[in-house]
Amino acid sequence: MFRLRTEAFIDAPPDAVWAVLGDFARYPTWNPLMVEARGRVERGAHVKMKVRPPGRLGRVYGFTATMSRVEPPRALEWTGGIPGLMHGRHYFLLSQEGTGTRLVHGEDFSGVVTWVAGRQLKTLQSSYEALNRALAERVMAEQAKPSVTAFH
Repeated sequence: MFRLRTEAFIDAPPDAVWAVLGDFARYPTWNPLMVEARGRVERGAHVKMKVRPPGRLGRVYGFTATMSRVEPPRALEWTGGIPGLMHGRHYFLLSQEGTGTRLVHGEDFSGVVTWVAGRQLKTLQSSYEALNRALAERVMAEQAKPSVTAFH
């Protein structure tokens, strides 16, 4: 097994982070790694995803993930791949830290291919960190939008 784990602090409450993280339709507008996600954000749902890993000259790879954990605003997790050969469990864990959110973002890879590709999988670290930064920026931009109040 190969484990990849990143952490970040986002200066917004978990509900605000979840609002961006759980909005798959808007991933193409901000997410540098997962450039597309089509499907429902609910446990057991199958979601078609496209990723742009680092060093692949802009190449995009598609796969279908199964939502394995959906606990707003605390956890989002999916699995995908071919068990035994190459399988991943991708996760986002959100916890309140002061007035902000501690984000733990990572993936556990298993299967025969991980033994061969372990060194290459380490290159994903920078992409996961870039996603964390982009998520924080999007959350802060959403927080800065003026709210609209209707008067009657």
